[in-house]
Amino acid sequence: MRRLLNTTSFRVAILNIVLFGAAVLILGWIVYNATFRNAERDTEALIDQEITLLAKLYATEGAGTLRTAIGQRTFWQDDSIYMLLGAQTGARLEGDLSSLPEKALEAGERLFEFEYDGRPIDATNPATQEANRKAVGKIVRFRPAEGEDPRFIIMVARDITIREVLRERLFDAMKIVGLAAIGLALILGAAFGSSLMRQVETINKTARAIRAGDLSQRIKLGNGGAELDELAQNLNDMLDQIERLMTGMKEVSDNIAHDLRSPLTRIRNRLTVALDSDGRAKDQELAATLDEAERMIATFNELLSIARIESGEVTGKKEPVNVAEIAEEVTELYEPAANDSGFVLKLTTKPVPLVNGSRALISQALANLLDNAMKYAEGGTCIDVTVRRDRNGNVFLGVADNGPGIPPEHHDHVLQRYARLEESRTTTGNGLGLSLVSAIARAHNAVLTLGATHPEREKRGLQVVIRFPRIPAMAKIAQNPAKT
Repeated sequence: MRRLLNTTSFRVAILNIVLFGAAVLILGWIVYNATFRNAERDTEALIDQEITLLAKLYATEGAGTLRTAIGQRTFWQDDSIYMLLGAQTGARLEGDLSSLPEKALEAGERLFEFEYDGRPIDATNPATQEANRKAVGKIVRFRPAEGEDPRFIIMVARDITIREVLRERLFDAMKIVGLAAIGLALILGAAFGSSLMRQVETINKTARAIRAGDLSQRIKLGNGGAELDELAQNLNDMLDQIERLMTGMKEVSDNIAHDLRSPLTRIRNRLTVALDSDGRAKDQELAATLDEAERMIATFNELLSIARIESGEVTGKKEPVNVAEIAEEVTELYEPAANDSGFVLKLTTKPVPLVNGSRALISQALANLLDNAMKYAEGGTCIDVTVRRDRNGNVFLGVADNGPGIPPEHHDHVLQRYARLEESRTTTGNGLGLSLVSAIARAHNAVLTLGATHPEREKRGLQVVIRFPRIPAMAKIAQNPAKT
């Protein structure tokens, strides 16, 4: 229970209670002023109006008419209360009450509130009268002339029993609503806090399992609400990335131990032979050793590039770039090498939108694809590079050849580090080319797919496609003339 009370959701519930209570108080004050305050002002205005009318009647018609008018008013079946007393003796002359309320003389000519015992003077229907009723009124002293002693004391009042009953009921209703709101807020806060605690405990349980070494654990979705599900999804994506990095590190260490052991052994053997040789033989062994060392450095550089790209170190600086222009530059650079290898390198571009990316990384990805095509498309004669818009308006970058291709069941495998399909590994290379391309695609939120260029032929060929998302706000399409 103590843990529940310390949850953020429960504290938010308490804050909501305070805010709701303040809102109820403000609303009650508004309702009160809009009803009872106005009613109080209206009652006082009616009393003042009646006093003014009686004063005018006394001034124009005299004491007899005043007494007759008050006597008649005592028989009115309304909320009015009247009393006429002699100023000298205080004797009651006419009126609804048997005696003047005690608070009347203390109030002077100000409005005062008093209680009275029904209307015992009214003999028309005494059984219907109620005791302990409430009223407000004023008294005024009527003088025959200016400066003379008052002759009469007049009290004019209005019964407010019903209004006070309504006022008490309003206060009671506000108390009930306030208490109900507090109770409901506590219940909802406890329920929401308990639900949040269960979801947080699920996340903690998954985190503990991952900390114990089980990187396959993921947070379940669908029970914590949109915000918690989004958090869980982000955490799962982060765990996927961590698992990929950890798996990559393991693969790198395993592959380095397996693939670099032979080059290091060859380097050691050649250096041993070089020590025992002289002249031309020594130079040949040293040259071969240097080539082997250069290939090892290239391998380490590609591993470092993949690690830096996957960690986000080299993808922070992005800008709008034109993939078609990059393709033109890279294919122009690789065209002589492709011709020397027996391939015809063709480029087809159409106007495409700009993408947010790194010109250097996209160039490197395309260069790796061309290197792979020239190296592994044995028996092929053509390499096609295509840049266009796809059906979703994104940028399509494809490299296709008419070589032997890659069986569909090996498509995922060749994207891994050190992945090579030939067991003998007679072809030069370290198996990192497509892995680097895959890392560059992920760094650009692009989709990398492998397929056959000619599925119906014996030489299926290989088509590698990268689909870059276009910049949403970049409606202008970079104009680049089609080139074939």
